[in-house]
Amino acid sequence: MPQPNVVAGLSLDRLERIASHLDDNYIKTGKLPGAVTLVARHGQVVWTHAQGLMDVERNKPAQNDTIFRIYSMTKPVTSIAMMQLYEQGRFLLDDPVHKYIPAWRNLSVYKAGSWPDFETQPATRAMTVRDLLTHMSGLTYGFLERTEVDAAYRQLKLDGSGTLTLDKLVDRLADLPLEYSPGTAWNYSVSTDVLGYLVQKLSDKPLDNYFQ
Repeated sequence: MPQPNVVAGLSLDRLERIASHLDDNYIKTGKLPGAVTLVARHGQVVWTHAQGLMDVERNKPAQNDTIFRIYSMTKPVTSIAMMQLYEQGRFLLDDPVHKYIPAWRNLSVYKAGSWPDFETQPATRAMTVRDLLTHMSGLTYGFLERTEVDAAYRQLKLDGSGTLTLDKLVDRLADLPLEYSPGTAWNYSVSTDVLGYLVQKLSDKPLDNYFQ
């Protein structure tokens, strides 16, 4: 009988399905020009695959060493900063956020209407630090352009502006409803920005100084 094609306990034949999935559902449909996939286990690179194009204009194929631009890399750094402070016993994951931001004690959830005339209802429970770390806080982003709440974020320029500080962001968010009650759904959001504010509060340092 033929021996299974296995490395580090992983079937290479099964891993090839990743390439087929990306090709059929993303590259051929035009959702992605190309992709490079790497699977590792126990510190050992088990499988890599480059497919599609790294440069559409020049028709250059993707290579295993193709360099990609990655956005939002401040997010994992901010979360690591929070977990360092967790290791130091500065907070607990299930601490309510209003313990550190008192104005967030009675956050509401969107029910109907448009900014500034929202109809809201009470959240089913308080937002926790864990909710912020897992993007299950009920917060959102204005650029998502899906709801009346993110429309309010755009009007108030809460996705970032030259004058928006973490303190101002936290103050303005206190006056807006959440998309949903904390812990009930996942939504990419300004949760990590709020974590940055908490890093400052817990470390008693400006965020950039703590990062340094």
